[in-house]
Amino acid sequence: MRLLLSALLALAPALPAAAQVRAVAVPVAVPTILSAPAPLGGGALVPSLSAASIAPLAAGVALSAPSLSVMAPAPSAPLPALPAAAIGAAPALAAMPAARWGEQAVPPSAAAGALNLAASERAPPAKAVPLVLHSLQDLHLLSESAGAGAAGAAAFDGALQSGRPQVNPGMPGVVVRSVNGGLGEFQAHEVATIRKIQVFTPDLKVLVREQAVTPDLIVNGVVTELKSVHKGMLDRQLSHANHQLVSHAKRHGLGLGAVVLDVIGPALTVEQVEAKIAQTVSEEPVLGFARVYVFHGDEVKTYAPAPDGAFRLAPSAIPFAPLTSAAPAPVQSAPAASFVAPSALARAVLPDMDVMTREIQEPSRLLRAKGIEATITMYGSARILSPEKAQAKLDAALAELGSKPKRKESKAKLAEAREAVRMSKYYQIAQELGALIATQGGGKVAVVTGGGPGIMEAGMRGAFEAGGPSVGYNIKLPHEQSPNPYATPELEFTFEHFPTRQMAMRHGSMGLVYFPGGFGTMYELFEILTLMQTGKMPRAPVVLIGERSYWDRILNFDEFAHMGLISQSDLSLFTFVENAPQAWAAIRAGHAVASVAAR
Repeated sequence: MRLLLSALLALAPALPAAAQVRAVAVPVAVPTILSAPAPLGGGALVPSLSAASIAPLAAGVALSAPSLSVMAPAPSAPLPALPAAAIGAAPALAAMPAARWGEQAVPPSAAAGALNLAASERAPPAKAVPLVLHSLQDLHLLSESAGAGAAGAAAFDGALQSGRPQVNPGMPGVVVRSVNGGLGEFQAHEVATIRKIQVFTPDLKVLVREQAVTPDLIVNGVVTELKSVHKGMLDRQLSHANHQLVSHAKRHGLGLGAVVLDVIGPALTVEQVEAKIAQTVSEEPVLGFARVYVFHGDEVKTYAPAPDGAFRLAPSAIPFAPLTSAAPAPVQSAPAASFVAPSALARAVLPDMDVMTREIQEPSRLLRAKGIEATITMYGSARILSPEKAQAKLDAALAELGSKPKRKESKAKLAEAREAVRMSKYYQIAQELGALIATQGGGKVAVVTGGGPGIMEAGMRGAFEAGGPSVGYNIKLPHEQSPNPYATPELEFTFEHFPTRQMAMRHGSMGLVYFPGGFGTMYELFEILTLMQTGKMPRAPVVLIGERSYWDRILNFDEFAHMGLISQSDLSLFTFVENAPQAWAAIRAGHAVASVAAR
C-alpha cells in the first residue's frame, strides 16, 4: 500500500510542509469526531462522512472539493495506523443550523429511480474502485510517502490548536467502494433493500469488510446497517445493528449512524416500532444510531429522536438525508470542540450620547415653540404610490405589453402596476386624513410621519396643502428613504438613530394611525402595542386603516387571543376603520375618553 501511495503522489509536488498537503485534494469523505450531540432541536451537530461538513484545517491544510481522483484496487486490509506522534488535530465541526425534530437540512440528492441498480452492477473496466481516505492519519501517511518524513509530521503536529478534537492514536482508516463495483457480498434480501434505498438517493457506498464487525453501507455520508426483520425479531435485530455501528464507530472515530429495517410479513404499527426502539435504547450502554428507517414494501417510515430524546415517527423527515442532529450517545471519548465566542462586545461601537440626547429633546422643544399642543402620527408603506403616479405606471405597462405581448417581464410589470393602482387608494385616504387633522385641529395638532415617500408623503401633503403643521422625522438610510417636500419649514428633522426617532414620533401623540405597510410599519405597530400593554406608554387611540379582511390576512389578532398569547382585553388597544372620517372620529372619541379618565 505504501508503494501504491508513493506512486500516486508522484503526480504531485513533494510535500515538505502542511501547506503542501493542500495539493493532495483527494475525493475523500473525512469523518469528524462525535462531540456529545443533543436531541434534535437541541442545537448540537452530528458529524457525518461528508467532506462538505468539514471546516478547513489550521496551518493551511484544507479538505475541499476534489481535485485529484485516485483509483486503486480495494485493499485487503485497512490502511495502517500511525504512531501517536504522527496524529494531527481533527478539523473543527462546521457551523450547521440545528434541525427541528424530524426535519433535515439537506434534501435528497436525486429523484426517485435516479439510479438503476441493474445498470450499476455491470463491472467497470479492470474492476477499479476509488480509494477513499477517511482519517487524518491517512493524510499524514500521504505526506510521509512523498518524502516529507519528519518534516511533514512536525508541520502537521504544528497545526494543533487547543480546543480542537483529536483523532485517537492507532485509529485505522476506513475503506469504501462504489456500488458500481458490484454487490456480490450481499444476500438477495439485502440487495432488495439497497434497491429501495436507491429510490431516495444514489449516494451509496459499500463499506469494505474488516476483521471485526462492519456495517453495510455509507448512505449520504452516514454509516448504515441493513437488517431484514420479522415481527418478533425487531428488538434483537436492532440491538445487533447497534452493536455493529458502535464497534465500527469506535474503531474509526466516527459519529452516529443509521439502521434500515426491512420488514418481512405483516407491517409493524408505529407504536410497536417506537416501543422496540425505546427498549433497545434503554438496554444498550452506548447508542450508535440517530435514525431508524423501517421499510414495508416500498413504503419507508423515519424514526428520529424527539426533543425529549425518545425515538418517534418523524413524518416530515427526508429519508436518508445527511444527519444534522442526533440523540445523546457518544460513541467514543474524544473531547468536544470548544466554542470560541466572538469578540462582539469589543467590536461594537456605542452611539454618541450627545447626539442621542439632542435627538430626544430637540424635536419636542421646537414643536412647542411653534405652538403645537398635540400630534397625530401616521405610519405606512413608503412604496404606495399616489393615484396619479400609479395610473401613469399602469399606462406605461399597458403600452409595453402592447408592443411585447409575449414577454413574461411585460406581464409581470402589468400585474404590478394594477396592484399599485389598487393600493393607491390608501395614499388618497392618508391625504384626506391629513387635511382633516389640519382643518379640525386649528393649527395646534400636527401630522407627524417618518418624512419619506408613500403614506408618509400623503399624510404630510394633506396637512400641508390644507395649511396645517406637517412634521417629517427623517432617518439616514443607505436606500429608499428621501424627504418629501411637504414638511412645514423648521419642522423637518433628520435622525441618526431609529430608537430616538421612534420616541420622537410617539411623543405627545393623541392618536397613532397605521396604514398597510411592510416590516417597518409592523415593527412600529407592535412596539406601540407592547408599550401600551405593559403600561410604559399612556393609552392613546391606535387606528388601523383598511378592510378588516386585509388585517386578518396578515395579522390575525383574534388567533393571538384564542391561543392565550394575549388577553382578550388587549384586543381593545386598537380600532379598525376604512376611511379618513372614521379614523378622525375614532381619534377624537379615544381622546375624549382619555381626557375624562385623566380628571
